[in-house]
Amino acid sequence: MTAEQKVEFDRDRANQYDLDIRKAIPGYEALHSMTQSLLATSLSPTANLLIVGSGTGMELINYCQQKPQWSLTGVDPSLDMMEIAKQELDRRKLLERVNLHTGYLNTLPVTELMDAATLILVMDFIQDDGSKLQLLKNIANHLKPGAEFILADLYGEKSAAYFAKFKQAWQTLYFSQLDDTGKAKAEQNFEASIENSIYFISEARIIELLNIAGFSQVTKFYNAFLFGGWTAKYTGN
Repeated sequence: MTAEQKVEFDRDRANQYDLDIRKAIPGYEALHSMTQSLLATSLSPTANLLIVGSGTGMELINYCQQKPQWSLTGVDPSLDMMEIAKQELDRRKLLERVNLHTGYLNTLPVTELMDAATLILVMDFIQDDGSKLQLLKNIANHLKPGAEFILADLYGEKSAAYFAKFKQAWQTLYFSQLDDTGKAKAEQNFEASIENSIYFISEARIIELLNIAGFSQVTKFYNAFLFGGWTAKYTGN
């Protein structure tokens, strides 16, 4: 495979990933639009933002295009995702505006405190054995006092009456957008992913962890079945 072919292959993978996630997560585009609007409401035109779990770069690209003077740092442990993000940013002539760090957040030096941070659909993959809290504390270490923080995650109590109903409704909506091949694959993976890859906690526990990590004024702004989004302020410990 030539270098040019690899770029096209990775771009195809990025496009497919972004298409798939829009089907899997109810209101995915609205979530990102709402996040951007919330940040724009509270931040200056020259704010600096930390995007934790920046993936294929969609969030970074949107912010670059909508807020030309924002300074952005994207962090993601996936080398493949970061390569795709670089290609997509470079293709749009936005790469010079973004600092990309491949690795976990605890490997990013604290050289400049940020005005805001986002953590979109990341923490639900992390166990609540101290690891979720540590991630939030690591984010807090990069923030100025009063900084805006936006968290979006799968959440819920598996023993609660609503959980099975909302999970089934989510699955029904997701599968309705897939062709036969995609549906067959999703049917094999959906339940296993929920049971083995997602570490659900209640909304009360999310708020508790945020408070312990130094965040206050926690307010929900997004809800879709088992997905939620919250905004908070970093006030320090």
